[in-house]
Amino acid sequence: MRWKLRGAVLLIWAGSAAAAPDDLPREVLLLAHFKERIRQVLAQVPNYTCLETIQRSAMAGHANTFSPLDTVLLEVSTVGDKELLAWPGARQFEDADISSFAGRGLMGSGIFAMHARNVFLRETTTIRYFGDEEMEGRPVARFDFRVPEAWSGYQIQANGASAKVGTSGSFWIDPDSLELMRMEVRADEIPAALGIERTGTLIDYARMRIGDADALLPQDAQLVLRLVSGEVLRNEIQFSHCHEYRTESTIRFDMPNPSPSAAAPAARRVDLPAGLTVSIELETAIDSSTAHVGDLLRGHVTNDVRRKGKAIIIPKGAIVTGRIRGLERLTSSKPGFDLTIELADLEWENTIAEFYGEFLPADSGPVEDSMLNLPSIGGGVPALPPPAAAIGRAVHAAEIPGTGVLHMKGAQFHIHPGLRMNWRTLEPNRRLKKWK
Repeated sequence: MRWKLRGAVLLIWAGSAAAAPDDLPREVLLLAHFKERIRQVLAQVPNYTCLETIQRSAMAGHANTFSPLDTVLLEVSTVGDKELLAWPGARQFEDADISSFAGRGLMGSGIFAMHARNVFLRETTTIRYFGDEEMEGRPVARFDFRVPEAWSGYQIQANGASAKVGTSGSFWIDPDSLELMRMEVRADEIPAALGIERTGTLIDYARMRIGDADALLPQDAQLVLRLVSGEVLRNEIQFSHCHEYRTESTIRFDMPNPSPSAAAPAARRVDLPAGLTVSIELETAIDSSTAHVGDLLRGHVTNDVRRKGKAIIIPKGAIVTGRIRGLERLTSSKPGFDLTIELADLEWENTIAEFYGEFLPADSGPVEDSMLNLPSIGGGVPALPPPAAAIGRAVHAAEIPGTGVLHMKGAQFHIHPGLRMNWRTLEPNRRLKKWK
């Protein structure tokens, strides 16, 4: 059978912050100011492309755990009011039905950008303030919404049939920064002929720095569909390796020809060959009390990287940039954190290269000037372990491809500049073949 959810939820209110008197209730003013801010953010967001990792699983009606099915990896982007997809390494995005990328099982579209745009850039909705809550230790304000079927763009397809349905859900915002933090979308009154009892989509957002701009993008999401038979289908979705591009440029994954310029030559873009061991030293401090998902990281390559001992591919001193991709506080009896690092770009001598690789564990073997170490970590309660224990195993790439996880022990941690680690590059144009 095939199940597909597509379209987007419409969620917007009329009016503006400028028209809201100051003597209105707090929640009314908060909503008006948030609306004004989110509209500005979404209107200014340029186009991006990200790697979307979809881990699909299912749970039988009599079971209590999910069984993994497969992992689908796609490049996702938006152009105008459309969400476009491509296989990793493809030369162009396709305006194609999402079912063409996975013939069977649950697939959903709109999570990357269309939900937020259609929710906050249109003028139709019903919204009510639910109350103040706490999310990951931060105070948040929750608002509930409902969109009738007549105004909804949400469509469900199952087993050859389809239906347009209304939606309801909630969104949570930070009342101080007015940032959108989470959105939950549910389908209402699903026709019985589809054989679907209910659906739900949960999306977590964070602001991140990409290029010269700040962008509010989803970090991860979960899409769940329950059949009337009792079977539950689940997609766990991660977005990583996001890059900005401009619509007037051709999207390429190989080396483009440099554009002639009388003033200054355009930076050339190159692909890194697979199999390079790159030693990187971070220049950014990371503190568990202040770090957030999406925070920028900067570092540099500590030694010349050669291919087969010959030509220099990456020179010593090349600048690497990335971000914190995850910061999960462990809830077991032993306190700790899983700190996920994503490295995205290298730059040197008017050259830019996308960095895509796998994190190497401490026992993977040293290369020149690239021993793994944590030179200045402190603040753990209890004290943090020696470096070899702090950096444990390599991350399982099927979770978030191209990232590395540092397993930190203790109730808190602080990493001073100087963290050194090894990565091995993977082939960009065929980098995800083994995960299909």
